[in-house]
Amino acid sequence: MKKIRVTIPKYVGDILKYDATEFGISKNFLLNYLVKNYSILMEKNMYILEDEKEIIQFNLNKENEDFYTEVYNKSDFETEASFIRTLVYGYISQSKVIRERFIFGKLIEKIQRGIKYKKKIKIKFEKIEKIVSPYNILYSSMEVSNYLFCYSKIDDTYKNYKLCNIKYVYILDENRYEIEKEYLKRVKENFDPFLSYGMSVEIKLNENGKKKYCRMKTNRPKLIKKLDNSWIVEGSEEKIKRYFCYFMSDVEIIKPLSLKKWFYEEAQKLVERYKKDSK
Repeated sequence: MKKIRVTIPKYVGDILKYDATEFGISKNFLLNYLVKNYSILMEKNMYILEDEKEIIQFNLNKENEDFYTEVYNKSDFETEASFIRTLVYGYISQSKVIRERFIFGKLIEKIQRGIKYKKKIKIKFEKIEKIVSPYNILYSSMEVSNYLFCYSKIDDTYKNYKLCNIKYVYILDENRYEIEKEYLKRVKENFDPFLSYGMSVEIKLNENGKKKYCRMKTNRPKLIKKLDNSWIVEGSEEKIKRYFCYFMSDVEIIKPLSLKKWFYEEAQKLVERYKKDSK
């Protein structure tokens, strides 16, 4: 088994490690995948910053060994290291969303065939199998991750499944549940992993809370309207929970009551947890 050893800037190595962890793959698989898809990456160019160096090494899998030797021998690179560095730099020159789509290309192809032929698909999401009606692969506005937007009959609702958490896809010989074109258009134009479109929540922020809202942009609910003493923001209950739980006493949920109750109950749990130590 051929071992490849390459020196690269540390920040480049950090991106490779992050992607391997985020996408649930090994670094060895990732680097072999870059070699296998060298023709795509050779077309990319990137300015590399001077930085502390680190060494990465990986073993070529059997499928890649002969292929790699043939490709390298036909190339103009003086060393194997320079060849691999070019592939790595071409890979990291793309946004995370594009890198994810590159790595999960075969999975996306199956999903897109299901969409094209309007068929249901069976997916394994994390450890659970689900049968869903697929409509699109969309990404968040901050280009953090890709999501499969679909309808789940069992859950009787539209869902977003994070692409990198889907383990496999099977296309079924069963027509999918048809969606209203206007709704699909709105979802695409206003995409949010939490499917918040059209859902409003009334909140009250103190001055510190307003500063946090301006500063914390990830998953921030869209401001719809400012009232005399409160704001109306757009967000599903799950999105509001995830975003505003960091605000602690700097936010008050006004409506809906179900969400207000959830924050109240969570606050009570915190009080009980810390009450003994505070005496």
